[in-house]
Amino acid sequence: MYCFRRLKNVIFNFITLAIFCLTTTAVAKTNNHSNTLRVGIDLTYAPFAYLENNQPKGFDPDFMRLLAEKAQTTAQFNDTRIENIIIGLESDHYDVVASALYVNGTRAKQVDFIPYLQTGGVLLVRQGDTFNPQTLEDLCGKRVSSMKGAAWIETMNQVSQTYCQSHHLEPIIVKEFPSAPEASQALLAHGVDVQYEDAAVAQMVINQLNHALKITSKNMLNPVLIGLAVRKNDHEFKQYLIDLIKLVRKSGEYDALVKKYNLAYPNLTLLADNLEYIATDLQGNLKQTTQIKQYGFHWHYFITELFNVNFAKASATVIALSILAWISAMIFGLFIALGNRSKTLILHQLTAFYIWLFRSLPLLVLLIYIYSLPRFWEASSTVLSNPFWAGLIALVLSESAYMAEIHRSALQAISSDQLDAGKALGLGFWAVQTKVVFPQALRIALPPLTNQLVTIVKLTSLVSVISLTEILLVGQQLYTRNFLVIETLSIVAIYYVAIVTIVTWLIKRFENYLDITKRTSVKTLESDILTSNITLNNPVTPSRPNQSEFVLALKHLNKYYDQTQILKDINFNVSWGDVISIIGPSGSGKTTLIRLINGLSNLDHGTIDFEGHTFIEGGKVHDKQFYERIVHVGMVFQNFNLFPHKTVLENLLLAPEYHGLDLQQSKQLAFSLLNKVGMSEQMHKYPHQLSGGQQQRVAIARALVMKPSIMLFDEPTSALDPELVNDILSIIAQLAAEGMTMLIVTHELSFAFKVSNRIIFMEHGEIVHDKAPEQLRALDNRRLQQFLNQSEH
Repeated sequence: MYCFRRLKNVIFNFITLAIFCLTTTAVAKTNNHSNTLRVGIDLTYAPFAYLENNQPKGFDPDFMRLLAEKAQTTAQFNDTRIENIIIGLESDHYDVVASALYVNGTRAKQVDFIPYLQTGGVLLVRQGDTFNPQTLEDLCGKRVSSMKGAAWIETMNQVSQTYCQSHHLEPIIVKEFPSAPEASQALLAHGVDVQYEDAAVAQMVINQLNHALKITSKNMLNPVLIGLAVRKNDHEFKQYLIDLIKLVRKSGEYDALVKKYNLAYPNLTLLADNLEYIATDLQGNLKQTTQIKQYGFHWHYFITELFNVNFAKASATVIALSILAWISAMIFGLFIALGNRSKTLILHQLTAFYIWLFRSLPLLVLLIYIYSLPRFWEASSTVLSNPFWAGLIALVLSESAYMAEIHRSALQAISSDQLDAGKALGLGFWAVQTKVVFPQALRIALPPLTNQLVTIVKLTSLVSVISLTEILLVGQQLYTRNFLVIETLSIVAIYYVAIVTIVTWLIKRFENYLDITKRTSVKTLESDILTSNITLNNPVTPSRPNQSEFVLALKHLNKYYDQTQILKDINFNVSWGDVISIIGPSGSGKTTLIRLINGLSNLDHGTIDFEGHTFIEGGKVHDKQFYERIVHVGMVFQNFNLFPHKTVLENLLLAPEYHGLDLQQSKQLAFSLLNKVGMSEQMHKYPHQLSGGQQQRVAIARALVMKPSIMLFDEPTSALDPELVNDILSIIAQLAAEGMTMLIVTHELSFAFKVSNRIIFMEHGEIVHDKAPEQLRALDNRRLQQFLNQSEH
């Protein structure tokens, strides 16, 4: 019983609360109606409705204020764009729509119209044009701009299908714009030939544009009825408005107002023509019943229009525009990103300014700028008068700024070691970028670039502002006539979701293709044939005979980082066949010296001769001969620096292919070298599938494939596990035995003393000793012996 009483109390309290809320809402609504007249209005359609000093101005605001004054209330205006204005009415955001709404049958299915005005259309052309159309029949083959959803659009389409077609003339091409100013800008920019506009609006446009346009039609075309829109079930409020209209007409104030704006109350003929679409009879009294009613979600309309061919055509336009804009912006954005990373100050500043500007500009504003450009630069009308190309240019300009930042972050994620590896193989700047950096950066950037494509697909809806017939514009053309907004936007949403789903799936497949971690090695028949013909363990000889006394001659090398001197007057020569190990404590300048020899760091002072010719000069930019000779200097890095997006074999063949060597011979040499380093079975694997020791062996083979005159090793075993060190050292020892000239920076002292014919000991950026191994061991130098003893332990 106690539980039952508790439950009964809870139900009673809930019902009481619900009744209180409903009563409060009803009272608030009643009070709201009595205190204010809530008006939905689009304040972008002068002279009917517009903003001036942040106040609603024009015929409709003045008319509604007049009605509110008679009702002793206040008019409250809710500025809403025309495509959403009926949604606001149905959602009770306001009580009435007074926004120069043209009365037609499709709209009358959604709302009840109370007529209060009539108007008609005129034709506008540019002031200097010789074309002077008088009727709609004169518009065959012409492009005509109009405000979106205007009543006369359907009439023009009918004339195009009947008159133009029967007279074997080109159809009338109607381009719809959000408002009269955009339609006029399209005319001035040569995007259209004629503007069809309301007579009152047309005169205002001419005055605002300093008579840059002119009216050609002598008579008002197709008079149309304008009505106040009210919810169909709000009978009491409809009667309330009708009584107020009768009151202001009787007082003479209405006549004064329409005279001020050169307008008129609807005549009986126009009312009779639209009688079935309005809520009043010919005498202005409220009808007892409304014949045309439409409630709930219009499923038949939804299903029918879902397969509307215009949506399919618009989808093709959206896809074409999106893909072209995405690819173009991706390429253009890449160049902007490279410029933004440039060390050239002016290039960096220009690209930074571009990114700042176009990320700041709203796309909607940019679209109108681009489309209106022919007004100031007439020659551009050949391209920009087409809304597709104008939209594409605007999208590319805008999206390139965003994609530049995506590319910049992806490029920054690529290790500088990859750049060094490319340079060490003699690849030029663009070769390094296109063959090494860009493929890796693309894989990193692809997920955010995919998001940007989705954004572009959705942004194409904004291109409707310059009358490109894309998906949203097709929908707007429908619901601005029939007010079935939810049903139409549901169709629009389905098409956009379908497009985004398809393109995302396709790019995801491409992303998976680029993901090397999902690839497996594939052994080709060609590799089987070539592998069977390799010569085992053949020595690698330089590609040219020895024509100089020294391979390398280093003269007075000096290197600074900021104010710190890293290398101090380095001098030594490297003879053919020398194996020189460079040892010394960390920070002594060993790696810097190796990088200077290979041109990976800039030399401040001094000269490096290679094979008897000046190779690098301090303080000077590398010249053509440097890039021709650098391929003969092999380099092996401590961190391997293999290209992760290429297989083992592709890593070896990159340099020979770039330098134009015979591909078949290069492949044969590559197989031979891989066999030499014990990696012939792994040639089709990717670096991530190899151990550290295997990667370093591949790196040695890659450096050897160009048959270098000298090999540079920068601590080749420092990144390896101890048990893998001996494998690499044995390969280096074999090269030494074959007579390969080598400079080796190493901490493996026992190996250095065993394989080298000279050892250079460096400390504090200077060469302290340059001796044969046995001579260095015999030196009575406390610091040297201390270093040797510590390193060996």
